[in-house]
Amino acid sequence: MKIIKSAIIFVISLSFIATIVIFDIKSWPAGSSIAGLFLGVSLQALFHSIQDVFDTTDWKMSQRKLKRGGFITDNTIIRISFAYLYRIKIGDKYLLVKNERGTGKYQPVGGVYKFEEDEKTELKNRFQVKDDNKISIDESSHNDYRLRMENRYLRKFISRFDKKVSRENIDNLSREFREELIEKNIISWNEISYRFCGRHMTSLHFGEHFQIYEILLADVVELLPTLEQTEDLKMLLNKPSDKYRLATAEEITSLGVNTTTGQLREEIADHTRKILQENEGELIKTLGIGKTYTVNI
Repeated sequence: MKIIKSAIIFVISLSFIATIVIFDIKSWPAGSSIAGLFLGVSLQALFHSIQDVFDTTDWKMSQRKLKRGGFITDNTIIRISFAYLYRIKIGDKYLLVKNERGTGKYQPVGGVYKFEEDEKTELKNRFQVKDDNKISIDESSHNDYRLRMENRYLRKFISRFDKKVSRENIDNLSREFREELIEKNIISWNEISYRFCGRHMTSLHFGEHFQIYEILLADVVELLPTLEQTEDLKMLLNKPSDKYRLATAEEITSLGVNTTTGQLREEIADHTRKILQENEGELIKTLGIGKTYTVNI
């Protein structure tokens, strides 16, 4: 808060100084023309300074810089993908499952948020959202929070995301847990508890994979197993399967590459790093941080 107040004072001071300089310039020969030019430049600088004060998040700053640099406009199509990821830790290892879209890589339990049909209609009416055309839409990806929209709507869209609307919310993230662990007979539980660790959000950037400007959000939750559930998880350590993999933080950081053994193929998806305990300090401390939830599977 002190930083913001100081910034506001700086902007006001800059405006005051610019006004004095303009009046002084007007007294020069051809001063009115020069003053007009200076006024245009100073007002633009003042506007940018005000933007800088209030754009306090990385993604807003990146959006602003891209627009100022002429890389994007209000009409530029932006791709968004908003998901949640489970941190499931067994000793010093993390439980990962195989990606179902053919990459062959292992990744955290979790997936893209889903919305109801009425919410999709509302998003179309408000923000003219379009389906994501980078990943084919099938039964499993229907109504995913993977969308495209014009850059002009991005801020209002993200601001609305945390409101209670007709979509999956942080208080019940049982769907992907059930689909990826229960229905595949990896474990057999009827209830889980988890803690909301925080949110990972990328800057607005040009994604090399899909060749489009995009922003990616991932809410990270940590499974809080009971004593019995902890024993079930420990049993997985001695039950190798191609359905899942248990990996250390070091293996996840290296994406499964092991130069010692000569294993040079990436076997772990790069977004898996977001769930590591070591990286929790980098998560955004959004509303509800630290809260625990218990849900039926």
